[in-house]
Amino acid sequence: MRDADGGWPRASSVVLYAAFAMTGFATALLGATLPALAVRWQLTDGRAGFLFLMIFLGSSVGALVSRGRPASSVARGLAITAPACVGLAFAAGWMVFPVAFFYGLGLGIAMTSISLLRSARCTKSRVREMNRLNLIWALGAFACPSLANAALRFRGARTLLTGLGVVFVVFLVWTVLVEVGKMPIIESRGKTLRAGGMRLPVTVALLTLLAIGLESSTGAWIATYAERLRQGFEAPVAAASVFWLGLLAGRALHATKAVTKLHERTLLRADVAIAAAGCCVLALSGGPAMLLVAAGLIGFGVGPVYPLLMAAVLPRIAGNMIFVMAGLGGTVFPLITGAVSARAGSLRVGMLVPTAAGIAMLALVPVVSLQLKRMEGGAG
Repeated sequence: MRDADGGWPRASSVVLYAAFAMTGFATALLGATLPALAVRWQLTDGRAGFLFLMIFLGSSVGALVSRGRPASSVARGLAITAPACVGLAFAAGWMVFPVAFFYGLGLGIAMTSISLLRSARCTKSRVREMNRLNLIWALGAFACPSLANAALRFRGARTLLTGLGVVFVVFLVWTVLVEVGKMPIIESRGKTLRAGGMRLPVTVALLTLLAIGLESSTGAWIATYAERLRQGFEAPVAAASVFWLGLLAGRALHATKAVTKLHERTLLRADVAIAAAGCCVLALSGGPAMLLVAAGLIGFGVGPVYPLLMAAVLPRIAGNMIFVMAGLGGTVFPLITGAVSARAGSLRVGMLVPTAAGIAMLALVPVVSLQLKRMEGGAG
């Protein structure tokens, strides 16, 4: 059977969607299971922050080095991710950190390359396809906390990580034999010309950094924070699941026809306000109920911000600075959160880092809205 756009076999779409969902699962995995893995790897908050630095740094490098034919690049990413999963299963001591870098590197290459591959194949419905990929990725991330922690209880970390590596090997075999070996070749252009050729405004770059910083640091630390506030319920699984569910729901809502009719600037202001409200609740939370509300609000609000910014600026700017700023935010904010927690001896204090990012976004978004309006005028 063929899919609706471009005549590509539907099986190819299904497998690539499944692989993309698993990259979401793998991205959320270490944050969702950090309370257990921190004990296994003897991680302090500072060392855990450095672990997330290595993962997100690797992911950022992976996004930058995704070159050549997209299908071949997907295979390279999966070929790095699979052994890295197994490496994490057996790593101990300082070896965890370089393996974590390659784990992030493989995921970064795979995520970027699958996006490029699907974008090239779905030329008639590219925007809808990118929205679909965002939802599929978020679905994988949402499924992670409950499934991964259940696997930890019944089989342990080594089996969980090794099993994840085997899953990526299966996708690698498909990619090599089918996507690379049999599918028609798509040649990608070396440069993408965008209308206007403007540079990314500083305010938009800063909002991108803060949004991804808030998303990554909350996703990385919310389960551990919930563990330390435990009051007789499955705190880590619940908090992480609610955060990723909020992110999934926010992106799903933005994919509906009713919401897509609204202006990007209006949606951006509303989303940032919701995320900032969640950050305020997070700062005040002293028990599980408020923490779950905070996690849901932050996920729901911040989830659509980066896709909205990309949709607003990519047709009007030159270069890849928005991707660089996103990678920088994802790299440094989890590290700073862990470092502040270690210095203060309290993760509650460390969680003020993502809280500050959310409040700073709220202060910045009026200026960004005006900047986007000027960009639209310039493009017109």
